[in-house]
Amino acid sequence: MDQKPIVKTDKLSVIYFMGRPNQVNAVSDVNIEIYPGEFIIFFGPSGCGKSTLLYSIAGLERNIQGDIFIEGKNLAKFNDKELDNHRQSTIGMIFQSYYLISSLNVMNNIILPQFSMATKNEERKKKALDLLNFFNVSTQKDKYPDELSGGQQQRVAICRSLINEPKLILADEPTGNLDSKSATDVMNLLATLNEEKKKTVILVTHSPGSLDYAHRVFHMKDGRIINVTVNRKLGEPISKALRDSNILEKDLETNFDKKEKTKDKKLETALIASGEDNLLVSIKAKEIIAEVLTGLSSEELEHMQSIVEKMIASSVKAGSKDLLKYLDDDFLKKGLGLDSRTANNITTKIKNVVTEIKDLHDAEDKFKKKFYNDYNPEITSIRHHIFDQFDIKLVKFQALVNFDGLVARRLKGEIDQKEVRALLSLSVEEGGVGLDRRLVDKIVKRIELLILGKL
Repeated sequence: MDQKPIVKTDKLSVIYFMGRPNQVNAVSDVNIEIYPGEFIIFFGPSGCGKSTLLYSIAGLERNIQGDIFIEGKNLAKFNDKELDNHRQSTIGMIFQSYYLISSLNVMNNIILPQFSMATKNEERKKKALDLLNFFNVSTQKDKYPDELSGGQQQRVAICRSLINEPKLILADEPTGNLDSKSATDVMNLLATLNEEKKKTVILVTHSPGSLDYAHRVFHMKDGRIINVTVNRKLGEPISKALRDSNILEKDLETNFDKKEKTKDKKLETALIASGEDNLLVSIKAKEIIAEVLTGLSSEELEHMQSIVEKMIASSVKAGSKDLLKYLDDDFLKKGLGLDSRTANNITTKIKNVVTEIKDLHDAEDKFKKKFYNDYNPEITSIRHHIFDQFDIKLVKFQALVNFDGLVARRLKGEIDQKEVRALLSLSVEEGGVGLDRRLVDKIVKRIELLILGKL
């Protein structure tokens, strides 16, 4: 291409826990070029590094090696102020979980990123209304997020990502929480942004049904780009047939599935020729797998499952007695006839796991009642995002309680960033979360971005 790339990475790597036994190479030696006006998809299974690569381009992932050039400027060398400008003006971020603030109406959610810009309130509202009209949700402007469908919330999130007129739209699994129609609608909206507004779109997905929307698809595995496929040339519009198709239904029509269907057809032909019934073969296969893996029949496993389900739903004590009896009774009493020691060991292990799960649920229920009259899914979404992004694993449940509590207080404006930073570092016994001080600054910035909607 004659154009200069709007995004270019040079030997980009993201490594967590470097030099330790649990070292993770999230992104490894990635070299890509993305050009203005392209619709790009990072595609691959969960954990392949596609979201980490996207967040690196967004300036949210700072644990990077190598270089990231945005319009020729090396993001890897940006200071905090330059990074803030990059996030506010150059990119617009769309998440799977929307991250709309439930206490603000649609209009105010959209104009939030404008508060960091030198614009008048009338200008902000006009820009927001223009976007709402463009995405056909202007009638929802005075409603609150909880009053909207998932598809409508994602449209509002897209409006928010565009309010500062960014050149790059970065979308992390934007259809992941949507039904098939809403998912298709969102993909078509992104395609329209790309074609009519000339926005460069970079989208992360593990949905093969979305791939045809892209000019190019970067296939990822184990943190590396393993292949690049080209669907269409820059400037070539998406076909009407693609826009009218259902992306979730298309997920079932991948090349892999077609190959499997061919295999199934050959198997079916062979079964007919042998006189073997399909259902009978399925039952036999299930029995063989159960026998090989566990030494039990599928009927025996299903009986054990029903007992454990009762333990989870009602009484662990009563269920444990039933399970032990079933394992210990001989075959004449329709039991498994295991020796007493084995029966006791299995029962104890299952009892402990079920008890732990029930205790965790009970503790979480108490926590929800303590901190919220109505459980706030926004706080849970923020926690899941932070914990996943920074690979946080809390040993003490009280630490989780303290984390959600400080997010709730920050949302209400009861504490500021400095207090959040202090509470994250403080020990659990002192009312904090007890996190590594080296991570705290990054976590505070990410929390602020999610809460304030600056993305």
